[in-house]
Amino acid sequence: MAVQTCRLRTRNGENRHSLPWPNAKAWPMALLLGLFAALCWSVHDLAARYFAPRTGAFRLGMLTEIAGLILVVPLFFHLPQASMHEWLLVVLLGIIYGAAIAGLFKAFAMAPVAIVGPFTAGYPALVVLWGIFNGASPTLVQYLAMAAILVGAVIVGRSGDKDAADAPAIQKSKLLELTFWIVLADVCFATAIVLGQRLGPVFGDVTTAGLLRGPAIMLLLPFALTEPAPTSKLTWKIGAVILAMGGLDVAALSGINYMGTLPGKELGAMGISAYGALATLLAMIWLNEKVSLGQWFGIGLIVAGVAGLGIQAG
Repeated sequence: MAVQTCRLRTRNGENRHSLPWPNAKAWPMALLLGLFAALCWSVHDLAARYFAPRTGAFRLGMLTEIAGLILVVPLFFHLPQASMHEWLLVVLLGIIYGAAIAGLFKAFAMAPVAIVGPFTAGYPALVVLWGIFNGASPTLVQYLAMAAILVGAVIVGRSGDKDAADAPAIQKSKLLELTFWIVLADVCFATAIVLGQRLGPVFGDVTTAGLLRGPAIMLLLPFALTEPAPTSKLTWKIGAVILAMGGLDVAALSGINYMGTLPGKELGAMGISAYGALATLLAMIWLNEKVSLGQWFGIGLIVAGVAGLGIQAG
């Protein structure tokens, strides 16, 4: 498959990295996989927003990981040969992903999708910051995109119809805690995606998405056991929803793992960045969450900024 090359230059002008930039025939698959993951996670997180305050964030996260694990158990009978180092990376991946799920679900237990969704869709910003740390010089577009994300985050957090029954306004006393959970989710999801794409070719894309759930469950278990009793009983209908959540999460991660083998995989970030907007729209339709005009503007800035970073990452 023919690809063009995009070179990143460090501050001293040297070529530090050479990234594949796909031609017009190659890039749609990475973008489509990113959009597929965004759609899966939008529906997944819509259910998380609804059930996390009722069942407990850690408990729901653990049950979702168990559901995903059950769905892929048959693949474990055909595990490939792997080194001890690679198995240790699987354990590390599971711990990191468990922390990401904990942060995400705790955030959804505290705030609406319109606030949590756009923030947790911003992991391409971490990719750019990592590049700066390693000596790459961001372009003007990247700086503007990061500024748009920061300004949009402030606008979304401070705007909101406080008189609405389910307005996405944040209580000031919970702002610091909410920020912690969102940042934890962002950092851990970004790290888990990098590790998952590295392990996908070793264990298989779907198998990797399943193997990480064992360590993730062990991480979430003690927190789930100490949570207050759920306000909603675990019925078979709720169980079916949790099973679907586990399947959607496995599907999204499997697609992202496979995306890591494609030329121009960075373009998939553009698709994943649509998650925040999709989740907000679904929450408006199904959960009747209200979004103020100011928050729409902030969400627009965040989505535009993340998309800008995704374009530059490619």
